[in-house]
Amino acid sequence: MINLLRKLLLSRQTEYFIINSQFKILEVSNGLKKFAEFPELAIPGEDIQNSFPELIGSEKILEEVINGKREIFVYEGVARSSENQSPLYINLSIIAYLDPNLSEKNLVVLVEDVTEKMVMQQQLIQSSNESNLLLSALTASQDYINKIITYMADVLLVTTSSGVIKTINRAAEILFDYEKEELLGKEISLIIPQEKLLHKARHKHLLLQGKVSPDIELICQNKSGEKIIVEFSCSVIQTDVEGVENFVYIGRDITERKKEEEEIRQALEQERDLRELRGHFFSMITHEFGNPLNTVLLSSQLLRSYEYQITEAEKNQYLHYIEESTQEMLELLEDVRFIGKADAGKLKYKPAPIDLIKVSSRIVNSIKVTASNKHTINFTVNKKNSTKSKSKSHKDEVEFFLMDEKLIRHILNNLLSNAIKYSPTGGQVDFQLTLNDKIGIFVIKDEGMGIPVENQEKLFESFYRASNVGKIPGTGLGLSIVKQCVELHSGKIDFSSEVGKGTTFIVEIPLERVSSN
Repeated sequence: MINLLRKLLLSRQTEYFIINSQFKILEVSNGLKKFAEFPELAIPGEDIQNSFPELIGSEKILEEVINGKREIFVYEGVARSSENQSPLYINLSIIAYLDPNLSEKNLVVLVEDVTEKMVMQQQLIQSSNESNLLLSALTASQDYINKIITYMADVLLVTTSSGVIKTINRAAEILFDYEKEELLGKEISLIIPQEKLLHKARHKHLLLQGKVSPDIELICQNKSGEKIIVEFSCSVIQTDVEGVENFVYIGRDITERKKEEEEIRQALEQERDLRELRGHFFSMITHEFGNPLNTVLLSSQLLRSYEYQITEAEKNQYLHYIEESTQEMLELLEDVRFIGKADAGKLKYKPAPIDLIKVSSRIVNSIKVTASNKHTINFTVNKKNSTKSKSKSHKDEVEFFLMDEKLIRHILNNLLSNAIKYSPTGGQVDFQLTLNDKIGIFVIKDEGMGIPVENQEKLFESFYRASNVGKIPGTGLGLSIVKQCVELHSGKIDFSSEVGKGTTFIVEIPLERVSSN
């Protein structure tokens, strides 16, 4: 509670001190001494009555507060003399506080500087008395009020009932970046485009019979057109002409507050997204590791329990199941490790000269080995070099490009594997590699199930899978990894898809040719 109290008092002209049941000072705020009668005695360990003699004789009341018989004790209008001999007035508010560390009640004394309030009250009383004697005193009082209005921090606008501006203060000039002369006589819609809302507020105020209307938040604009969010309250004042009223709007710029609220809202959304992502991750790990682990466990149990009853071919089949499941888990761990390094910014781009056509061809051949006989993979290469034709020997010469072969393999393996996996009924997969002067284009097209439109926006997010994949195994990491690998090559990836007709992925990567040496 004390920490909260300190924060709340930062923006107020209020200090505090804490005393125990023997009226000994336990703690004082930084600026307390200026309010003490004897500042040098306002320190921990001293009796509070030495520095605040007004509390002498109040021992019984203080005991009632600390014992809970009285909720609060307020000592108002304590006078002091400041260093420059100007008046200083303070209010003392005393409440009980249970110290959680010591399990005993102490007293918290709030010391509020009410000098401005007291002085203003005295001045207003004096001005009121003098107004009955001298007209000049009324003029001086009016001038004083005008200064307060002029230099008050909040925006003040006075308009006619039809919305024509009659008066503004300095804060309004600063906020809206207009000179007073530019606004007087103009419609309030010049700075408040949502003037219709103000019109409703005015009528609502009339229905409230003179009470101040609730605050309304409006989007305003300054002279340069910049948007400003202002919180307005509205009230009515009677003019010198009977039956003719003006409207007074007092507003406060809350643009920064709204930005902070939006930042907090976004932070909360990010936290919620992280929680959802964590949930997806654990769900995926449980599911994707569960199946191969069950296969390994069942196969090992069968091998152990029926070692002499099963044939050699069956043994080899169970060992194959174990190897296959182990490899599946290793690949999953590699995907998780890969995406973790990418998210942590630890994934490195390590380019080296590679024969891109040869690497692509080998990947296609490896995919063909694992694909079923229901799938056909066509791999074609197009070279579109704008340079002048060369001799045949030069045309057939192997070209090397500066790339990270490991990342290229991740890209092609994922896209080709997906093309096969999400074409469960079979079909043709076309892989076309086009090599231009400065860019390599990888186009992989399948005739599979396609991706629903509502799933396409989040397709490259980690652990995200389309809603129509059914029981087809997968982690939702593959395309996220592909995107990271493409971006490390300063490339881009896009796709088009139609449910029931297939999907086409297009990857474009800048090319840098290097010597075969």
